[in-house]
Amino acid sequence: MKRKKYKMSRLFAFLLAAIISLSFALSVLAVNETKIVDMADLLDEEEENALQRQFVKIAEEYECDVVVVTTDSCGGKSPQDYTDDYYYENGYGYGQDIDGIMLMVAMKERKFHLGTRGAAIDIFTDYGLQRIDDLITPDLSDGEYYKAFKKFGELAKEFIAEAETKEPFSEAHPYKEKMGLGLRLLISLIAGLVAAVIVLAVLFGQLRSVRTKREAQDYVRDGSFHVKRKRDLYLYSTVTKIKKEKPQSSGSSTHSTSDGGRAGGHTGSF
Repeated sequence: MKRKKYKMSRLFAFLLAAIISLSFALSVLAVNETKIVDMADLLDEEEENALQRQFVKIAEEYECDVVVVTTDSCGGKSPQDYTDDYYYENGYGYGQDIDGIMLMVAMKERKFHLGTRGAAIDIFTDYGLQRIDDLITPDLSDGEYYKAFKKFGELAKEFIAEAETKEPFSEAHPYKEKMGLGLRLLISLIAGLVAAVIVLAVLFGQLRSVRTKREAQDYVRDGSFHVKRKRDLYLYSTVTKIKKEKPQSSGSSTHSTSDGGRAGGHTGSF
C-alpha cells in the first residue's frame, strides 16, 4: 500500500513539473498581439486599426516586435525606464531574447523613446535610431501622430529587412530615404526637358555654315612658322588625399534594465 502511494506521489510530482515547464514555455513563446497602445488617445479607431494591421504583419513576418505606446505621462520615470518596463511587463518581444523595438510617446513631457531588445539592438544602431528620430520628429511636432507612427512602422520594416539581407544601417552603410512619387515625376520631367534642350542645341549647331576655329594652328600657313627653341616648364602638382575611415561599431549603446536584461535606446523631443 505504501509502495503504491509512493508511486502515485512520484507521478503527481512529475505531472506537476511537466505542467509548470509547459506553462513557462508557453509564456516565453507568447507575444503580446496588441501593437498599438494609445493611452493618450492620439488616434481615432480607424487609424489605430490600420496601424495594428501594419505592425502585426511586420512582427509576424520578421519575428521582431514593432510596437507603439502613447501615454499622458511617464509618471515620474524617465522615458527610457518607462519604455523598458512597459515592454517587459506587458510581454512584448520574440524568442528568449524578446527581440523587438518600441516607440513610446509621452505627451506631458513632450518626449519619445525608441527602446530595443534582443536582436533589435544590433538591427537598430545608434546611427539608425537617430535617423528614425530625424524622420518622425517633424510629424510628431506638427501633431500628425498617425503619419509619424505609420512612418515609424515603414522605417522599422526597412531596417529589419536590410539587416537580414545585407547589414544594419550605420554611418558606414547609411540609410537613404526613398523619394516620393511627386518628386520622382518632377525629376523625370526636368530630365526630359534637359534632354530636349540638348537635342535642339545640336540640331541648331548643324545649321551653321561658318564655325569658329578653336585652335591657333588652324590660322597658321604651312611652312610660315618655325620653332627655334623650346623648354619644359613645371607649372603645378596635384596631391590627392584619401580619408582613412575608422571601423564602425555594430549595434547601439546599451544599458541595464530593471528586469535584469539589456536594452538599447534613444530619447528624443518633439
